[in-house]
Amino acid sequence: MLIVGVTGMPGAGKTTAARHVASIDGGYEVLSMGDVIREEVRRRGMPPGLESQLRVMELVRREHGPAALAALLEPRIRSAGAGTRAVILDGVRSPEEVERLRGMGRVRVLAIHASPRRRFEYLRRRGRQDDPRTWEEFVARDRAELALGIGNVIALADGMIVNEGISVEELGGRAAGIVGAWAEEP
Repeated sequence: MLIVGVTGMPGAGKTTAARHVASIDGGYEVLSMGDVIREEVRRRGMPPGLESQLRVMELVRREHGPAALAALLEPRIRSAGAGTRAVILDGVRSPEEVERLRGMGRVRVLAIHASPRRRFEYLRRRGRQDDPRTWEEFVARDRAELALGIGNVIALADGMIVNEGISVEELGGRAAGIVGAWAEEP
């Protein structure tokens, strides 16, 4: 089974790229690691939002180790992997998660990069409840993500797309080309 971990800082375009790949070819299943955290926030009875998500991410990793999200998603990954060309994981954040995934299948990591200003503006426009509303919140979120090891995952990615000056369609097309080539590897 091919597992594609899509990584990048918040607002870089990970979800857009992953969804585009799945939309052009029904052979891909997308699972969101962020959704796991949002589910845990609800399950633990905490108020929705960025502060709760960061707290739960810290708690989950303390309880289950640095590969906690990959471990929590493992049953869904294995189920989704049956009958698909690849499982695309939106939001891989730590080297330990990548290693845990390697125990489930053949892993490739795709990094999506965009400048901090572009990411901040995108997140402000997106307006999800857990998106930062101020530059200070944005910087704090970036620091929290970097503390989890996301920079190492980005640096060691098998492929990278710079999401600057390109359209959503170009981002999706580039991602689809890279993932499609990985899916054809023996």
